[in-house]
Amino acid sequence: MRRLKKNHTAIVLKAVLLSLGIYLLVLYKAADKLVDNEVAKFHLVTKSISDYQSTIYLLGALFEAEIAAKQHDELQGPYLTVGKVYSADEHSELTRNERIVSITARNLFLRMPEIVSVEQILYYYRSYEGKKIMSTHSFEQKSATYESVFSRKTCIVSLACSKFASERDLEDRLIVSNIYLDDITHQPIITISSPVYFQNVMIGDVNVDVYLDKFPFLADKEYIPQSNAEGRQVFVEDVRYPFPTHAYSADYLADEDLLVTYRVPYSKIVIDNGWLLVGLLIIFIYLLNKLEELQIKRAKLSLAEVAILKDELTSLYNRAILKDSALKYAMEKKGITVIAVDGDKIKAINDNYGHHVGDEAIIHIAESMRRCFRESDYLIRSGGDEFIVILPGCSLAAAEKLAEQLCYEAASKPFGSDGLTLNISVGVSELREGESLQNVLKRADARLYLAKEGKYS
Repeated sequence: MRRLKKNHTAIVLKAVLLSLGIYLLVLYKAADKLVDNEVAKFHLVTKSISDYQSTIYLLGALFEAEIAAKQHDELQGPYLTVGKVYSADEHSELTRNERIVSITARNLFLRMPEIVSVEQILYYYRSYEGKKIMSTHSFEQKSATYESVFSRKTCIVSLACSKFASERDLEDRLIVSNIYLDDITHQPIITISSPVYFQNVMIGDVNVDVYLDKFPFLADKEYIPQSNAEGRQVFVEDVRYPFPTHAYSADYLADEDLLVTYRVPYSKIVIDNGWLLVGLLIIFIYLLNKLEELQIKRAKLSLAEVAILKDELTSLYNRAILKDSALKYAMEKKGITVIAVDGDKIKAINDNYGHHVGDEAIIHIAESMRRCFRESDYLIRSGGDEFIVILPGCSLAAAEKLAEQLCYEAASKPFGSDGLTLNISVGVSELREGESLQNVLKRADARLYLAKEGKYS
């Protein structure tokens, strides 16, 4: 169980490292595209702001031209019917200039109804002459709120009106406010204003309040204002993500005095694409788990093969290896030489010292064989104290020298706790053309027994 748990831990660790590596590589390759996608959303917002600026500029110019042109005309109405007129004095009548604006706005909105159809966009004309607000939408107007619309303090703080704007702000006839909270809806809002003059006196301004929550892209953003000697700057940030200031920045110059900077936190890219990391992790855990199962099956198969082909006592091959296809291929392509090996007087060792010492003698012969032959040679325990060495691509003369070396190696080194020595007998034979493996083995055995008889006859 402990080993199994360790394997599972290793699989998870490997999956995490692999998933994280690929995930970071994908983010690195796709980072520019992901950032461009965020910046493109920001540019859709800034384009809308630019469009509202153009509209307000044209409305201001239109009202100003109509006021100048109709000073001596008889004004018969009808007046603006959409929205509502708000006045500090409920009984105050519209001034002549206010009536001209009302008539002009009505005619314009009849031709272009889409200007007043959006609920979260509020157009209004602010008359400084009669302290009136002519709005395209009705809204709940509190007296305190109404007074703040004309308040010098409020205008200077928010820059939401033209009357108290600086000469620099008025040069291009467009004033873009700070981002502030609307007194009524408490939503973030930006106001764009354009002054309306009559005889070089500012008599009002035309405005549009853009509720920023109308843009889904800005729903979760926060606005951080900052002022310096160069002007105003607003940072648009998504503070839901860590390290928001470590970000790619995109700038929009709303006017000469206001720079809007959108920050795309690098952490946003990492977190928003976390699904990829999770998906990779699941895939790699599955694949590595299957690979682990396959390796276990292969290990079991390998153990089974060892059990079939290897001798348990010596770990040499057993006679089953004689049917191996690789051995047959070596016989056909390279030729082979065979050495038959037999331990001398192993029965006497078993009788005098016990079978466990006899097993030590068998192991001693096997270890001597490993020291004398190549890894590519086939070392086989054919039974009891009998062994076979098959040497692919080896000449008869070289095999005879190796056989002599084996005899010396086995006899010169003692084995076991009693320091016993052991002699072995060998028989060497080379495969002839067209001969079978069994025949060459028989000839090697025959020469082995001749060598034994020569020793003990």
